[in-house]
Amino acid sequence: MRLSWGCSSVGLECLSVEEEVAGSSPVSPALASDCDIIQSMEKDESSVLTEGLQEGFAGGEGIESSKRGGFSIKVSHIVDAKGNVYHDEWSADRAGGGQELIEVDGKQFTRVYAGGTIPLEKLQELGTTKKEVMKYLKKQITENGSKTRLYSDFNPEPEGDWKYSYKIIDTEEEIPLTTGKESVYFKENLVFVHDLVISPVD
Repeated sequence: MRLSWGCSSVGLECLSVEEEVAGSSPVSPALASDCDIIQSMEKDESSVLTEGLQEGFAGGEGIESSKRGGFSIKVSHIVDAKGNVYHDEWSADRAGGGQELIEVDGKQFTRVYAGGTIPLEKLQELGTTKKEVMKYLKKQITENGSKTRLYSDFNPEPEGDWKYSYKIIDTEEEIPLTTGKESVYFKENLVFVHDLVISPVD
C-alpha cells in the first residue's frame, strides 16, 4: 500500500502525513512533484531492502562465498515469509562495492554501492581499525533501519568519538534515480564512505 508523503524539505526528508514532527503541527501532504523524486519505492519494498541488509550484511546471516566471472564475492540471499526476495553480492575488503536486488509482488529494485575506509595505516594513526569502523557502521544499519540508505538525509547524534551521516546528493525524477552518500567519522576525521544509487528495474 502506498503512503501519502509530506516533505519537511524538498529532497531531504519525506514523512507520512499521519506522522507529526515534534513541537509542530501535523505535516501537510506535499505536491506529487515534491516527493515522487525521492520516494519511488512503496513501504513494503523499502522494508524488504532494509530488513535484508540488516539480516545479511549487518547481521551476518546466510552469507556465503562465491564466484562471479572469476571474481571472488560474498553473497546474501534472503526470501521472507511472504516470498519477497532480497539478494546482495559484494566484493570488498578495505574498499570495493556491490549490488542489492529485491523483488516484491513482481516489482524489482536495485541499490548499487561502492566505497570503503581510508588506508589502514591512517586508521591506525587515528587510533582505530577497519574492524571498529565496520562494527559502528553495522550498528547504525541495525539500529536505524529505513532511516538511512534510502530517500532521506539522516544525521544522528554522535556516539563518543563516532559520527554517522547519510545525505542525498542527487535525484533524477524521470528514471527515477536517487544517489546518496554514507559517511562515518572518527574523532571528526572521515574514515569511511559509501556512495549508493537506487533505481527501479523495469
